[in-house]
Amino acid sequence: MKGIRKIAMLLSISSIAHAQRGIELTLKHSANSNRYEVYAKPNFSKRNFLLGPSQITLVLPSEVADEKLRISNVDGGTWEDNSVVYKPLANERNDYHGVATMGAKTDLVEGNETLLFSFSLPKNIKSSEVRLFDNNEDPNSSAPGMQGGDFSNTLNDAIAGDFYLGNYKETSKKTVNPKDKKKELLDFEDTGLVLFPNTTKDDFKVSLSEVSEEELVTLILSTETGRIIMEVKTNKKDLEEKILHVPSELPSQNLVVRVKTEKKLFGRKLILDRE
Repeated sequence: MKGIRKIAMLLSISSIAHAQRGIELTLKHSANSNRYEVYAKPNFSKRNFLLGPSQITLVLPSEVADEKLRISNVDGGTWEDNSVVYKPLANERNDYHGVATMGAKTDLVEGNETLLFSFSLPKNIKSSEVRLFDNNEDPNSSAPGMQGGDFSNTLNDAIAGDFYLGNYKETSKKTVNPKDKKKELLDFEDTGLVLFPNTTKDDFKVSLSEVSEEELVTLILSTETGRIIMEVKTNKKDLEEKILHVPSELPSQNLVVRVKTEKKLFGRKLILDRE
């Protein structure tokens, strides 16, 4: 009996430890480009995490045209607007779009946001009325008008373990002491700039959604302590076409990518992992 209790206790501890590992989601809106971006943020790190069949549901105001969304994929596989319910009786103010993927390998870094996909809506739609599905509050499959469809958010691994923890709100800017020039590299808008991949051994590319094609930009790659590794001055179009190479002598660490324009400073962390 004691042996059985001991095994049960170990299984319980293992289950709790697994349950504590998970991924949160957030939806961000870029006003200048009118682009909506869905990000995932894990509370653990794992290279080549194999995301399995998963779904992220978007809740839109019912005045949006009754048609499927055009999804721009970035990470986590091919995301498609597969399941849609318009103005269900359970909530006639909203439409529900279940965006699903069969999954793919992705690198996860604890606390680091990964852009999964983006989409656009007409400019007359209020961004404050566009959100992610709430598994606890939004209508379930048995609710009137939901047509038996389960629109719950799920982020499964390859063996169907659900890592979805919930949704979190966007934090658009990090504040620092402006007198500290080294800390200046952390004082940036974290929307409008996308790095792919977010974790790299050597190369990466950038995408800028809030800058015009010919606008002059300066990209600066730095360490977290402020040492500049690379500086590139060009226009947006040329920058997005470049494959940027991190010097081979640089060891694994967190780096910061900043892109400066005449009016704004964008930035994101880049994880250099050469292990």
